[in-house]
Formats: sequence, structure tokens, C-alpha cells
Amino acid sequence: MLIEQKLIKRIKKKQDKEAANALISYYYKEVYAYVYRQTGNEELAKDLTQDIFIQILQKITIFNHKKASFRTWMYRIASNKICDHYRSKVHRLSLKQEQIDMTDENLELHSGNLGTAVRDLSELIIHKELIEDIMEIVSLYKQEWQEIFYMKCFEERTFQDISQTLNISENTVKSRFYKMIRQIKSEVDYQ
Repeated sequence: MLIEQKLIKRIKKKQDKEAANALISYYYKEVYAYVYRQTGNEELAKDLTQDIFIQILQKITIFNHKKASFRTWMYRIASNKICDHYRSKVHRLSLKQEQIDMTDENLELHSGNLGTAVRDLSELIIHKELIEDIMEIVSLYKQEWQEIFYMKCFEERTFQDISQTLNISENTVKSRFYKMIRQIKSEVDYQ
């Protein structure tokens, strides 16, 4: 974490390319894995991950470690970028559906399939917005609690592995994680 703060400071003050590359290298696999799990498409995940890091570097001057950890801030940007992608895709599909409906009445079967695709993508958008809400709740927890959440949910690590990494008992890791999950369920509307 101290290294991360030094890198961010160098990027903010000197626009240090080496520091930017080091920061990206440190988080690239984690962000890519997160984006891939959300999209299920390797090429799309690569493109979005690149866009996410471009946005991170463009906005790093406004990052404030007192409001949220860098990781929380980074995941918020990633979630927003994924949501933006799906929103634009739904919009494009909606326009295509309108064009098909207006130009040829014989395409009812195709427009019905397209309508299903639009509904499916709308559900994905709701899912992405839910992720944003969850990330907002997680950002309110102390840094160590956030780390537990990220390691378990995004890196898919075991409780034992997390406890060894953070040097706390496995029972503490489990109780903190499940407490966060209960809090998230109580605050986020799943309907």
C-alpha cells in the first residue's frame, strides 16, 4: 500500500511514466479478471481494461485516498466503464429494433429475438448498477475489510489464503466477510 501511494504521488506530481507503468502492471491482471467475469468475452475484456486504465491515469489527479482506497476507486471506474459499454450496446440494439420494425413488417420473428436481446442486456445493466451500489457500500468499510471483500469476490481466494495474506485469523476473515455480505444485502434492493 505504501508503494502504491508513492507511485500515485509520482504520477500526480511528475506525470512519471515509469510509476504509471508500475501501477498498471500491479493491478492489470486483477482488473482484467474482474472485467472478464463481467463480460465473458476475452477481447472485450482486454479493450475495456485498457480503457479503464486510461481513465484511471487521466483522473488520478482527483483521486483522494481519504475518501476511498485506490482499489475501491479503481473498481468504481471499472464498474462504470462496464455499465457504459452495456448502456451503449442496449441503445444501439434499441435503434436497430426500431429500424427493423419500421422498414419490414415481415421481420416479426427477428425483431422478437432482438427484443429479447434488448431485455437481456437491460437486465445486465441492472446487474452492473447493482455492482456500483455494492462497491459504494464496500468503500465505507475500513481498508482491511475492503481487502477481504476484493480478495474473496474478485480474486476468488480462499478464506485461508486471505487470512495468511492479511496475517489475521481465518475466523476473523470469515466473520468480517459475512458481516459485509449481510450489510450489503440489507442495503441493496435486489428486486
